[in-house]
Amino acid sequence: MAYSEKELTTEWMPQIRWPNGDGVNLVTVRNAIQEQADENGIPVAFREEQLKVGGLFSKEREDILIMYNPQHPNDYLHFAIRLYHQGKYAFMHVFNLGGSKNFADANRAAAGSTLKKISGVIG
Repeated sequence: MAYSEKELTTEWMPQIRWPNGDGVNLVTVRNAIQEQADENGIPVAFREEQLKVGGLFSKEREDILIMYNPQHPNDYLHFAIRLYHQGKYAFMHVFNLGGSKNFADANRAAAGSTLKKISGVIG
């Protein structure tokens, strides 16, 4: 399933920036998240997707990573992880996709702090 930039409306947390981001890619981010999730007993799964970027007639696509709870794949939010590079910097944005009746402010706070730890592990 290809997503559109228009679907990425709610940024889950502020962007993360790595000053020396040459080695930062979706694989390194995925591995770092998986490692932290395993250490904390958090079930997490990923799938690779495509993001359609540009206007109506654009055929440009970029790879994104979708993160979700494998035990409840339809009950909780999914997260779209988008990376881009500019010069030596790498930037990561995490957007939430979908909605959930199980969503709460406590979940947002826990996810934000875990992802901040991950940014420290990578860079």
